[in-house]
Amino acid sequence: MSVNYHGHPGQGSCKLVVKEPRGTTRTGLAGAGRREVGVYQFLAGQLPLIVPTLIAASPTGDWLLMEAVPPSQDASLWEQKDYLKAIDALSQLHDRFWGLGEDLNAFPWLSRPLRADFGIHVAAGEHAVEKMKYHGKPTYIAEVPSRVKLLEKLTSNAEMVVAPLRREVSTFLHGDYWPGNISVMRDGSQIVYDWQLAAIGPAILDLLVFVKKSFWWFDSLPLDEAEITHYYRERVRSRIGVIWDDEIWEELWDAALMWRFLQEWLDLIEASPEPVLEARSDLLETVWLEPVLSAIERRLGDS
Repeated sequence: MSVNYHGHPGQGSCKLVVKEPRGTTRTGLAGAGRREVGVYQFLAGQLPLIVPTLIAASPTGDWLLMEAVPPSQDASLWEQKDYLKAIDALSQLHDRFWGLGEDLNAFPWLSRPLRADFGIHVAAGEHAVEKMKYHGKPTYIAEVPSRVKLLEKLTSNAEMVVAPLRREVSTFLHGDYWPGNISVMRDGSQIVYDWQLAAIGPAILDLLVFVKKSFWWFDSLPLDEAEITHYYRERVRSRIGVIWDDEIWEELWDAALMWRFLQEWLDLIEASPEPVLEARSDLLETVWLEPVLSAIERRLGDS
């Protein structure tokens, strides 16, 4: 919407947007809208990123009136420089709150996927696998006994899966950081929005989301997964002095991959209509299923 305003030092117009968060909320978790309002009201001034201006909002986040920030180009057309800038910005965000997990506990509406919210996500994942078995869909999971067994192993060994992640330093996570939630403006600056999944946890979870969602939605990227993760690790080393050796990083990546699949994708797959799953089956295989199942075999093979 276009809004005309009058005041000191003059008058003008601006474009605003009304947002009604629609993120699903599991029983026992803070609402997605409440998290987003909380970020804009209490943390926006501390962020090293540019975010839209919040004009007004309901206390529970049912609606938000915000500055409209249409990008100058579609996210699918990002160039290498855009990706590098976004990855660098992510490292800045993590640097700002590095090691401040306990301090961030002052904001009870932030998600705590590996701590307070852990049991809720695991129970949802276990329920999803059981429903896949009962309904026999999607067939490329439910009718392949070896796959069902691996997914059951994932949910029953969730504590083991997240153990490496819990050993990592906690920071502030955007939760859904990827090009689709970043507007590149005409001057090349980037504005980051959609903070509905803001959380406390290890930085690698944000990076994994950035990689996986980019490859899920876009046919090709100017950087591959290895180049993205290498650049992020270099930026963190430069900013914070944290260095992960390759063996530890691979363990953390597998853990993040397995956890995010359990946390987000198991019940999403189970609840999705069969035609939708079939239409995206090849992409689901290459981006998620094959890497996750391989990680389960590597890390949980003898459990």
